[in-house]
Amino acid sequence: MRLFTAFRWFFRILFKGDAAFAELPGAAPKPVFSGSAEPAVQLLGLFQKEGRLLDFLNEDIGSYGDAEVGAAVRDIHRGCRRVLEKHFELRPVLEETEGAAVTLPEDFDRSAVELYGDAGGEGPRNGTVRHRGWYAEEAKLPTIPESADPKVAAPAQVEVGS
Repeated sequence: MRLFTAFRWFFRILFKGDAAFAELPGAAPKPVFSGSAEPAVQLLGLFQKEGRLLDFLNEDIGSYGDAEVGAAVRDIHRGCRRVLEKHFELRPVLEETEGAAVTLPEDFDRSAVELYGDAGGEGPRNGTVRHRGWYAEEAKLPTIPESADPKVAAPAQVEVGS
């Protein structure tokens, strides 16, 4: 009997995939996940969760000393950097270092490079790199349940039983 049951489940899973598990007696329905409809809000939530960035930016820091702000920024920087490392594959737009001379071809990508100074004329342009820029090779935002409100950047936290 067990061998027959094993074969039956093997073929159910083979042909139905994960849907076969929904046929198990007492099986709870699997939550449905999808890409976020509000990826900007989701990114804010990640920065808040790991680095408490929203709390920091909404705080009036005028009454704190430089040493206190500096100490807080180290933790925020560390957490926000973890988000970037985990969810994004970044590379510089330009390989040259800041301050280096660069020659841009006539057909350079104007969405990737902004010109400053005397930007008129045609042909290759010579200049100095002021910022290398960032290009996101890949973004890997986590999926969220369909039932979640996509506009909640960070849920409120309530401690109970205290």
